[in-house]
Formats: sequence, C-alpha cells, structure tokens
Amino acid sequence: MKFTLIVASLTAFSAYAAESTKPTGTLPPAANRKVDFVGEIYPIFHEACIRCHGPEKQKGKYRMDTREGAFKVTSDHGPAIVPKDSAKSAIVLMMAGQIDEMLMPPPGGKAGESDPLTAEQIGLIRAWIDQGAEWPSGPIALRKKSIGFASHIQPVLKQFCAECHTGASGQGGFHVDSLTSVLSGGESYGRAVIPKDSGHSPLLTIVSGKDEDIPKPEKHRLPDKTVKLIRDWIQAGAPE
Repeated sequence: MKFTLIVASLTAFSAYAAESTKPTGTLPPAANRKVDFVGEIYPIFHEACIRCHGPEKQKGKYRMDTREGAFKVTSDHGPAIVPKDSAKSAIVLMMAGQIDEMLMPPPGGKAGESDPLTAEQIGLIRAWIDQGAEWPSGPIALRKKSIGFASHIQPVLKQFCAECHTGASGQGGFHVDSLTSVLSGGESYGRAVIPKDSGHSPLLTIVSGKDEDIPKPEKHRLPDKTVKLIRDWIQAGAPE
C-alpha cells in the first residue's frame, strides 16, 4: 500500500513538472552556426545568471558557474539543460519567459541588473544545447570581450530601433541596416557615431535618453547594459 502511494505521488509530481514546463509561446530560433561555449555562452551566464546562481548565492538551490550545478534536474521544472534538446531545457523556457512567473533573469527595480536576455542570446544558448551542450572540465576563464557591430551592436539596434529606423524611409533619414548607415547618421545630426569619442557621438546621447532636442527623449532610452555596450563599442573604434 505504501509503495503504491509513493509511486502515485511520483507520477503526479512528474506530470505536474512536465505540465508546468510546457512552453506558452514560440521560442526564439536557435542560431544557425557552431557556438563557442567559453567565448559566447559562459559570458552570458556570468553576466546574467551567476549573481544569483553562483558560488556566493544559489537561489532555488541552483548554480550556473559549474557544469554539475548547471545540469541539475530542478525540483519543479525538470532538467535545466537537456543536451541536444533546447526546447525541453528549463533554463531556455525560463529565459524566454515561457514558464509562468519564472522569467530569468527576474524583473527587478535596478536598471541594468535585470534586463531580459535578447532573442539573439537565447538563440545562442539554444544552439549550444542543441549541439550537445559541451562544457569543458575545470574553472572557466573569461576571455576579454571583443565588441563588434555585427555580433553585438546591430542585434540590439534592430531589437530596439528598427521599427522606426529601417531602410530609406527611416525617420530622420537614419537607419540601422548596416555599419555604414549607422556611422553616417541621418538628416538631423550628420554623423551619429564618432569612433573613439562616445562623448560626442549623438547616437549615445539618444540611447541614453538625454537628447532634449527630440520629443520625449526618455522613450529612446535603452537599458543601461545596452547603453554601456554601445559606449564601449564606440570607444573601441566602432569596429565591424
């Protein structure tokens, strides 16, 4: 009798976990290329996750700074990472906001510390998992991040700016379709980016929400992390 109750309880729990982990929408597509864990995936984990799931703090008894911790089977949502099946990996569903009240990173009151991952970042993580979720043994040494337009800047400009600034009809004559167009700027400002001089680059002023010459400048303000990324890119010379 006791054994039957245990089996029934486990079955019910498994059904609950499976039901609670079902996607509620469409996941961002996986990147269509080979992904480098050390250079591309671990830096995302380090920046967005390890503050709450690392050596000093393990919310939900889960940590992402070690392979053993990251591949844990969660108590509520099943395996965190299912190699070769990102669509069934709980961390992907949480990062995409497809598990009720479990968006990761969670929303909070501190700007820049709780920005959701972009579709491109989730796509990279999906591709890494679908490719087998390789995680080298031992500590991971973070590489110095090299910021490029195609890999870092254009995706966020498309995410936040493309609705109004795409093609020849872009507002103010400014569009984010290419590095050349971003550097050239638009009708109102001329050059939008001055390489190695972020302080005099109109683009940074606009995305910081500080351009008083445009209506509702606060509507153009991007998340603090994104502003910092654009600033660092400009200071590095606005490379491709």
